[in-house]
Amino acid sequence: MKRLLSAASLAAFLASAAMASPPPDALQTGTLANQKLIRDAMMGVAAEMGTRGCAKPEGVQPYVLAQPQGEPGSRFWREAWVVTGCGKEYPVRIEFREDGQESAYWTILK
Repeated sequence: MKRLLSAASLAAFLASAAMASPPPDALQTGTLANQKLIRDAMMGVAAEMGTRGCAKPEGVQPYVLAQPQGEPGSRFWREAWVVTGCGKEYPVRIEFREDGQESAYWTILK
């Protein structure tokens, strides 16, 4: 049975991560995404971790790689979420893109 994370448990999961090694191109620690976008992207990150052979991630430390560019409502930026689990660190690069004033979507970059 799959379980969805609530915003509170997701925040606790993010906060529980030991400080992962920042990617060399990181501009700052943290994410620019709001709670809904974080929750949505975490589903993709969890699936990506499964394809990388780690079904039990223990924590996530996000890093901003590129500040938002573009006009409000169509801005985009990149982040790396470094997932710790299965004895390793897995950097997952994500592009976030606004789709209007109140929505955005994410893409995991290869």
